[in-house]
Amino acid sequence: MTYFLDVFKMFAFRDRSLRALAARQAVIAAFLCLAIGFFTFVFARSSASQEVLSYVQEKPSHLESFLDSHVLQMLLFLSLVYVPAIVALSNAFAGDGLGFSISRSEYATHLSALFPLWGLLFLIGAPLVPYFVPLGLLEISAGELWLILSMVVYTVWAVKEMDYLPIAAASGVVILSLFTLPILFVLTNFLLALPFFLVLPLLYVFLQRFRELLATRTLLRGFRGHLRTLTLNPRDADAHFQLGLLHYRSGHLDAARGYFEQALEIDPQDADHHYYLGRIYEAGGEWPKAAEAYEAAYLLNHEYGLGDIFREVGKGYLHTGSSDKALEFLTFFLERRGSDPEGRYWFAVALRRSGKMAEMRVQLNTVLDQARSSPRFFRRQHREWIYRSRVLLRGAAE
Repeated sequence: MTYFLDVFKMFAFRDRSLRALAARQAVIAAFLCLAIGFFTFVFARSSASQEVLSYVQEKPSHLESFLDSHVLQMLLFLSLVYVPAIVALSNAFAGDGLGFSISRSEYATHLSALFPLWGLLFLIGAPLVPYFVPLGLLEISAGELWLILSMVVYTVWAVKEMDYLPIAAASGVVILSLFTLPILFVLTNFLLALPFFLVLPLLYVFLQRFRELLATRTLLRGFRGHLRTLTLNPRDADAHFQLGLLHYRSGHLDAARGYFEQALEIDPQDADHHYYLGRIYEAGGEWPKAAEAYEAAYLLNHEYGLGDIFREVGKGYLHTGSSDKALEFLTFFLERRGSDPEGRYWFAVALRRSGKMAEMRVQLNTVLDQARSSPRFFRRQHREWIYRSRVLLRGAAE
């Protein structure tokens, strides 16, 4: 229920609702909202047209109506072209050194907020379709006029609020993003009519990629089977740990957690077991357990991860309410690794929790200054923390 309240509150330009939807990253719900809104608008427009042309045309079937709506092409265009363009242009206009690039988190954040917003605008415009507004010698549907104007205004507002850009920069992002519209024209008119000589190379590349994927999965399956054989020995902690690490890097966190817990139970003196279990807890938002695991890894090996453990322990203290201890560990970490954006970002968050806003801004500006002067590979590797530093800095200025 809260989700839909936030969707409707965006119509009143409530920035908190916009950011709440972005933070949820409910991608599937966002797709459904946009699809329902778009199809409703297209159906209303089609019904209005059929009333005018019913004396010369037969009423199309439901399947024909669905295909003529181009809802699939629209979803494909917005999700794979337009939203990435919005994010890339926003990063470039922000001038934080990120350039024309996007991350998975930024993509999910923007899609989760923009799709429900656009879906709502389509729904509101649907009842206005049968009415026409005179524009000189021409007439345009009130629904289409509403859609054009509202899409521009609300998208500029959403980009401004989510990416903390000035209104002029957000307007520039939206204007430049419109240059992707020819791709939508191609998708809706020529997607199913590509020449055969263009389809063959695409099919060949697809088959090659598919074979490579199958081969990789076969090797991975064999490796997992070998590790499972090793885990038949109830005292082989390393086999459990390696299998957990394999699942962790594949994104299967629940399975990884089980293997890490078994490895820790067998050998509680290995810092690796504590550290990676802490990563699992952190990913699940279980910060008290994560802090405990990181601290255990630190006590076993003060130099674990080339000193990264100081940052992790600092994060753990920060998220469990011990800001002073967090500042202590993060300060020590930055004395050794001052170029690490993640550590400096969490240090800034700890300063904010302690009420030291001026010092927080200094740290965040340092992250952005280092990003601008760093090589591109560094910015890509740490782009999440550069982006989050920009958002926190500009959010604190409001």
